[in-house]
Order: sequence, then structure tokens, then C-alpha cells
Amino acid sequence: MVESWSQNGEGQTAGPTAGASSVRSSHPSHAPDSKRPRLEPSHSVSGQGPTPSTAAESAAIRFFNVPELLSLVLRHFDYERTELIVLSSVSKRMRANVLPRLVETLNVPFTKAKDARIYLESEPGLASHVRYLRLWDDVGRHYWNLRPLPDERIPMQYRNQVPPIQPRDMWEQLRNLMSLLHTNTNAKYGQMPMIDLSIGLSSIGHLYTHADQNPGFFEKLVALRLMDDFRPSEHLERPRKPDTTGRQVNHSVHRLLEKNANDLEDFIQMVCKVQDEVGSTTFQFFGITASASVFGNFDRVRFLPCLSQEALIPLAKRIRHLSIVLDQVSGLDVLAYRSLLAPEWPQIQTFDIRIDWEQQVWNETLEKTTLSFCQRHPTLTRAGVEIHERGDPYWRNSTLPQLTACSLKINDLDYDAREANLEFLLRHNNIRELSLAEFQVHEDGELMSDHEPLRKSLRFLRAGPYAVRHFLRRNTRLRHVQVMGDEEAEPDSDDSEDGYNDEGPTKWSIFPDGRSYSSITCIDYIFNMLSIDHVFDNIVSILCPTQLPNLKELSIYVWDGCCEDVRDSTHLSALLIKQLFEQLEGCAELRAVRVGCDGVDDLPSDDQLNEMVQVLPPRLEYLTWHVPFKPTTHHYRVVRTGPLGRAAEGAGTTRPTRTRAPSQKAVQAQAQVKARTKLNTAKPELEERKKSRTARLEKLPNSFRPKVEKGTGLWEDLDDQRRCTTLFDHTGDKPVLRYAWR
Repeated sequence: MVESWSQNGEGQTAGPTAGASSVRSSHPSHAPDSKRPRLEPSHSVSGQGPTPSTAAESAAIRFFNVPELLSLVLRHFDYERTELIVLSSVSKRMRANVLPRLVETLNVPFTKAKDARIYLESEPGLASHVRYLRLWDDVGRHYWNLRPLPDERIPMQYRNQVPPIQPRDMWEQLRNLMSLLHTNTNAKYGQMPMIDLSIGLSSIGHLYTHADQNPGFFEKLVALRLMDDFRPSEHLERPRKPDTTGRQVNHSVHRLLEKNANDLEDFIQMVCKVQDEVGSTTFQFFGITASASVFGNFDRVRFLPCLSQEALIPLAKRIRHLSIVLDQVSGLDVLAYRSLLAPEWPQIQTFDIRIDWEQQVWNETLEKTTLSFCQRHPTLTRAGVEIHERGDPYWRNSTLPQLTACSLKINDLDYDAREANLEFLLRHNNIRELSLAEFQVHEDGELMSDHEPLRKSLRFLRAGPYAVRHFLRRNTRLRHVQVMGDEEAEPDSDDSEDGYNDEGPTKWSIFPDGRSYSSITCIDYIFNMLSIDHVFDNIVSILCPTQLPNLKELSIYVWDGCCEDVRDSTHLSALLIKQLFEQLEGCAELRAVRVGCDGVDDLPSDDQLNEMVQVLPPRLEYLTWHVPFKPTTHHYRVVRTGPLGRAAEGAGTTRPTRTRAPSQKAVQAQAQVKARTKLNTAKPELEERKKSRTARLEKLPNSFRPKVEKGTGLWEDLDDQRRCTTLFDHTGDKPVLRYAWR
């Protein structure tokens, strides 16, 4: 998957392992035309009929002549991609085998469509190997990230104020990319790649106009994810007249929303028409992510497009996954919501509705509409309904016989309302994933954990620490626990009797006692009220790693950095990782760590990072560093050499292939470190430690790991920080890498 698109129009498969010169030479557009490698090597290169000059290499040639063997070897590099990028510059034969693997999944922002097309055209036939394509509106996403947030504490300076540069011919370039893929894939496979589309609502008309001549685009569309890219400045500043009234501004916004709704209807009807004509069932995901109706002093009339039944009925017939995430709604939004859920959705499997801002207005209509929809669709396997309910839960009498995952959200201290949680669960005996509300009172966990079938089936629990304690106290064999660490509740009397108290860092611990909990393989902590330095200073007291002998993955999200109102420096970010890993050194089974924080910056270069981070958990494989509102999440792998790697392998690591020889960049970096330490005679202890170190962090390319389900063509959600924070899936018998194609 090619994701590193340069600003000068060059698509790159560049990764951190190769140096700048080797990365540049690996790109096909950097070779003279006469020497440009082909995906179909010539007979002389293929090695068939070895000559005396190649006799010594006959074993290697025979190996390369067995495609199954070569494919088996290259498959081991598909997940991390770094070695594939290096191998693409080794030889024409190797390049011909590697490039198709690199472009099988292609992730293209709108503004880089030209770069992607140039890259695919540089190798004859390369475009025919694209099987899964994600197109996403990076300009629309920028404005989505500038939306008003429910939590006003997040400073605006944390968010990038400079939008991506949008080429004037961006839509033409997208059309050209689609034409290239249609022409090449038709010649080889007879169809376009599966397409997952994420787009701002205001851009849907432009895309429809330029894709109208390419029916293959509509035929292979898998997902349509709409985001709110509203830009209030266009309506507040455009009139530029002192006597402009709020009514005139609202009229301008209303005209825009009507146009967007009409464009969306045309787009949906075209997709359904084309797929009906060819008998395709590809289109299966429809999602809308909207901002608040209030933008500062400007109150937007609505966002949700009000679609006609002529467009909704064919849409509803084919969609299996429906997702609506709103920050806040207006009365007109509620009407559009009712219209959207009015048809029958016979294929529906998952339904997510979340309103992040608490509000009392319109709740009753929202609740009745949602309840009616759920009751009419017993095929639902996941019901992620999160509306700030008050009083008796409206869904208490509903039954979904195939339900395996659900969210229960009650923001009420009424005991009868909490009892309704249990009534709902008593009718569902196969729930494997359960999410409770932020600010859930811990008595809810006590009531729910009384339900024995739930304790037997539950594998994933999202709740506050008090609720988690109730489930663990009753021996629920949880695998993945997502802890909302800021939960407020009364002290737990049972914990006090066991010698625990809720003073200091222990109040965020999930354990009711000092037992070992071997079933838990992943802990995912979310802190909105604590700073990252406070969390890391107390991570041992919070996490209690000695009680988690099989912990494979740890994820921590913290809102606040060490500094106020400005991001922490890259140097300070590296110090935080150093502090965290030193405290996690005793986690013998830990394989992946993710850290997310609004108030930090990117980590420094690999050399600087490894100068500071000297201690790593013994089996750590991956580090993920996530800074919200930045376009890229950075991933690192651990490269082990020498005695530590051999010891880890001998101890029975589940992935012995992770112990590897150092990459070219790692060798160069190690040599540079050794050279510097020889000159630094004032620090002999540090010199000795650097000489003996056997593990390093190495940044992975942006294309690291597949992010698409091969069977459906659905990509990982760009914004789902509830299900996409971990590299491993922990809900099965043992943790497995998500999307790893084996």
C-alpha cells in the first residue's frame, strides 16, 4: 500500500529502512527510460537455461523460478512492508515480484491522486494489481478536524490550521486515476478494485460529476463515509456587507445543504442503479459523521441531509453496516434522522448511533425513532446505541436474538433505570462485547455482573474501573478491557474490605484484589482529566503489571500533555517513552504499546529516539505514537540482534520471525552511535551500554500493515478510536494481528 506521497508530485514507496539515496533509486520514475524495470522480466533475466557464468547461482535461480516459494518468502514481509521497499531496489526480477504486493492495497488522499496515477503508470501493468482502494478527502477531513468539540478544554492550537494544498485540477486527476484503474484491471481481472470512499458532504457533487463517465467506480464502491466539512467562514464572510442579517446567512447555509442533499441523492441512486444492473452486492457500508450545529456564535440550521424515499429505499436494501455519529443535533436533523431510518433495511447487521453532546431537546424523538428501527431489524448483531438517555431506558423491552455486541448508556441515578440494564441483558445470552457509558455509576457494573450468561460470554468490556472490578471479582474471563479511567463513583466497599482503597493512583486500577488475571491480554486506558506525566509517573500503580502475566498489548490515551496550551516538544515526547518503557521492563509478554495524547508532538528521528530510549520490554514488537488532529499515526518496530534476540526466540516467542538482522539504516545508525560514543570519554557507562544494546526502535513506513478486510473490501475506520486503537484482535482464543493476511 503506497501512502507516502511527496509534495513535488512523486509517489514513493519510501520507508525508513533505506537511506534517502536508495529510496530515490527504488522509484521507477528515477531510472532512465531505457533502464526502467518491467513487471515482466525478459527471458535473459529470468534465469531459464542457465549459462556457465550463472552456474554458481543456479540454486538461487531455481528458487526464484518457483513462484510459490518466492511468494511464500515475500508474504512474511507484507505486514511491515519495510523489507519489501528495500527489495524493490535489489534487482529487476525482485522488483517485478515486490511491486504488485506493495500496491495491492492503495490508500490515496484526494490531493495526491495525480501522484498515485504517475506512480502506477511508471510500471507497465502495475495498475492491474490494485485490488483494494481507499479514496479519502483530506481537505474535507482538515475542516472536520476544526469543528467545535464537546470538550472545550482542547486548545485550538493543537489542531492544524493550514489546509492541504488542493490542486486546481484535483477532480480531473481523480477521474484520470479511475480511468487508469478501470482500463488496466479490466484487461486482467475484468473489474475495478474494491473502493472505500470517505468524503466531505460538500464535495460529493464534484466527485459525482467527474466519476459519471466511469461506471466501474460505482460498480465496485464498498463504503460511503460522509464527513461534515462545513466551513462557516464561507457564509459569514462572503456577503461582506455590514447590513447582512443572520437570516440571510442561514438562508445561504440552507441553500448549500439543499444542494448537498440533491448531489448525494444523485450519487446514491447512480451507485444502486449500476450495481443492480450488474448484480453486484459490493456496496454495504453507509456512514455519516457530523459536527455540532453551533459554530461559535453561529447556529447552523442543520447538517443531516434529508433524502427522499426514492434514494433511501434502494440504499437500505443493500446496506449491512449503518453508522451515524453526531456531536449535536437540531430539530431539522431529527427529521432527517427519522426519514433515514424509515425504510426497511433487510440486510442490516450493525447499527451505530452516537450523540456525543448531552442535550435534552429532541431526545424523545430520537429515542422513539431508534427503538422502532432496532425492533424492526432482529438481524442486528451489533447495536451501538449511545444517546444521553434520562429516566427509564426506551430499549428495555426490545430483543435482538442475534446480538453479540452492544452499548448501554444510562446517565441517570435512578435505580429502576439501572435495573433495566439487567432486564435487557437477561434476554441476550451471547454478548461478547459490551460498552458502558462515560460517567456510568459503578452500581451498574454490580448489577450486570450478576448475570451469569454474560460473565461466560463476555470478552470485551468498555467501562470505568469500578464496573470492571465487579466483573473481575466474579471471575469473568475478559480478554480486552477498555478502561475509562476518569469514571466518578462512590468508594467501593468490597475493595476497602480487601485492603484496597480509592485514594491516589490505585483508584484507577481495575483489580478488586491481588489475584493474577491471566485471561486479560489487552488493557486500553482512556484518561481525559489527567496529564500524561501524571499517568506515566503512576503507571505501575494504575496498571499493576504483576497481575497481568499474559498482557500482550497496552494502549494509553491521555488528553493533556506535560505543558499547558502548547504541545510538548519532540524531546519531551521521547523522554516520556523512555520513562514508560523503563517501568514496563518487567512485562515479559508485552508485544505492542500504543500511546495517544492531544498535547504531545511527533517523536524525534530514530537516532535521537534510540539515544534516549535504552530500555525496552523484552518481547516488545511494536510502538504506536498517535497525535490526534495530525494526519499520520506513526508506528515503530523493535529490531533485535545478538543475545537478546536469541534469548527471546529460545523462550518460545510466538513470532520468531521478529528476530532479524538489522536493516541498512539500523546498521548505519549503530555505526554512527559507536563513533560518537568513542569520542565521548566523559560518559563511559553510557558508552558501554550503547555498545551492548541489542534492540532498537525503527520507524515503519506509512503503509505499515494492511487496513482492509480482504473478503469485504471494507477499510479500517479513520476515526474509530474505540475499535481501531489496537494492532491485535483479542476477542478470539488468542491474540492475532488485525488484517494480517496469512
